[in-house]
Amino acid sequence: MEVRRLDKSFGEVRAVADASFRLYAGEVHGFIGPNGAGKTTTMRIMAGVERPDRGDVSLEGRSLIDHPGETLRQIGFMPDYLDSYPLILAWEYLDFYARIHGQRPSLRRGRLADVVEFTGLDGMLDRPVEALSKGWKQRLSLARVLLNDPRILILDEPAAGLDPRARLELRDLVVRLAANGKCVFISSHILSELSEICRSVTIIENGRVMASSDMDSLRRRIDRGRRMAVSLLNPEPESRRRLARLLAETPGVTGAAEREDGAFFTHDGDDSLKAGILARLVAEGFRVTDFHSATSSLEDAFLVMTAGEGRTEK
Repeated sequence: MEVRRLDKSFGEVRAVADASFRLYAGEVHGFIGPNGAGKTTTMRIMAGVERPDRGDVSLEGRSLIDHPGETLRQIGFMPDYLDSYPLILAWEYLDFYARIHGQRPSLRRGRLADVVEFTGLDGMLDRPVEALSKGWKQRLSLARVLLNDPRILILDEPAAGLDPRARLELRDLVVRLAANGKCVFISSHILSELSEICRSVTIIENGRVMASSDMDSLRRRIDRGRRMAVSLLNPEPESRRRLARLLAETPGVTGAAEREDGAFFTHDGDDSLKAGILARLVAEGFRVTDFHSATSSLEDAFLVMTAGEGRTEK
């Protein structure tokens, strides 16, 4: 799937601004950005729920905007909520959507059995949808998305509100779907878990794509040379901010940002530069407990690529 120069405004608010990126079969592609960055609007356009003001979404060169009937059948969209159906049972919910897809009775029974087995819903089918826990509702929503066997799955914050066990189980299902050849496009604020399953990622802020690449290329782009992490004893927010500012102002440092226990920075120097930076930090009164080489994480990329609090990148 290719997203090309999407634009979408709501009144004076430009929710998506000239966004472009590509997705490939058999991969999990992460979609991350701050709240209000335009993730959900972009996903709704990709799923055919919203129409863009400009731009296009194509599947193997076939425009979703111009030929929705031919392309939308190959796309499954799981929004960040499950519609409330207080009087319907789980199996009735799935059967209803299978009928919407126009599946004949014989095909419908087989497809329902397949998605129920895959999502592990066997013991929940006779329960009211409203009585299901958040985790089971997410499984039910995923089962609904899989009914027409789409090639591309668009999952908007599927792990939001789940307990750790439910998140792990959902993550396993996502990995299995990609292993079966499907493209899974997933947004989440749980970046540590995304980094474990994503082959590629797109970062968006204020409706604009800040980066879109495979994970290794993104790390190389963020590092731009050697990367270091600094940890402080009892780091307070103000000391972390001051540390990041000091590092960013140091000659030879190419970028710096806060982290939970201190800051990270990238540089284009040698061991002498590192020794000088450490000596300066100690002289400035920072109580450094660790100073080491580090590999970029998805959280680091998010901090550097977006204008979050504490960003001081040059």
